[in-house]
Amino acid sequence: MSKISDLSRKREVISFAAGEPDPSVLPRKIFGELMKEVFEKVELVGNYTPADGAFELREEIANFMKKYDDVKTDPNKIVVTIGGSQALDLLGRIFLDAGDIAISESPSYVNTLIDWKQYGARIVGVPVDDSGMITDELEKTVKKLKGERKRVKLVYTIPTGQNPSGVTMIEERRKHLLEIASQYDLILVEDTAYNHLLYEGQPPKTLRSMDKEGRVIYSGTFSKILGTGLRIGWLEGPSEVMDLIKMVKGPTDMCASTPMQYLVIESLRRGIFEDAKKKALENYKMKRDIMIKSIEEKLKGLKFTKPIAGMFILVWLKKGMDGYAFAEELLEKKGVAVVPAAAFYTDDSGKEVIRLNFSMVPPEKIEKGISSIAELLGF
Repeated sequence: MSKISDLSRKREVISFAAGEPDPSVLPRKIFGELMKEVFEKVELVGNYTPADGAFELREEIANFMKKYDDVKTDPNKIVVTIGGSQALDLLGRIFLDAGDIAISESPSYVNTLIDWKQYGARIVGVPVDDSGMITDELEKTVKKLKGERKRVKLVYTIPTGQNPSGVTMIEERRKHLLEIASQYDLILVEDTAYNHLLYEGQPPKTLRSMDKEGRVIYSGTFSKILGTGLRIGWLEGPSEVMDLIKMVKGPTDMCASTPMQYLVIESLRRGIFEDAKKKALENYKMKRDIMIKSIEEKLKGLKFTKPIAGMFILVWLKKGMDGYAFAEELLEKKGVAVVPAAAFYTDDSGKEVIRLNFSMVPPEKIEKGISSIAELLGF
């Protein structure tokens, strides 16, 4: 993937390879004005906050979770992190040792898979379909691993707008997932990175809001709405877990950026987040619809996902094709960048799959990019 990324930077390309917001929908001008105000009015803006974040931000996040997730929590059960990536890394650090098992959806967010493997964990995948993680398969997997006396430490899921598939887990499976966690004494990690990019229907209940036993650790981020460069995320969960997180986090980074924390505080207080979210939803839904229509018309017969949330669509190439080789050839010959999806899988089942992002590419280039894919495939 790094080779494709390097090539895409050297020439003008149509990039379906990103995983970020469109800069045109971010409140950059407002942020410029707000940052000036923050530096003028917040006396300690150039100093450290506590390792778990400024209390004002943790208080705003608690209000945020009550409003959007129907979760009543305490600011002291929240740890502000340097984006969602650090949040997931911290969980790996406190829970995973060499030989431990972490279960994830397959495919799943590749950086989490790579990160947790670095702590010596073995990642065991559970397949996904259009209704999210197949929880019947999860139950079989957990039962087998427990029977072999394996140490199953974490179950990781992105239930809404999953990366890379874009699928959203139905409520029936969310309930089943919690039942499995209760029966087999499991800890669930709920990654909510795409919860606020929902294009259809009512927001699904979060696992955290359905959890009655304290088994769910909630990982949140503001990156997908306010911008990935802010690097502000958070963890929320049982006090004993958050205390461990604070212990390992403080010595490594002291705190997340103080100016960025206060920028997010004011964004939440002043309705800037809501305005940015509305703009993003309008923009991305339009682009998603164009991409789906283009795939249906130009890549007839190919399987692909139709997300109701998130930023991504998976496309299955013709049987036996190599996604990596196709992605390189597509970039070199057509100037179109896609991501080969094999790395997102925990086994070899994703070799012929590619991931397309629709949030970053200009709408007028989507149809042209899909046409280029079709031409290279011989449609």
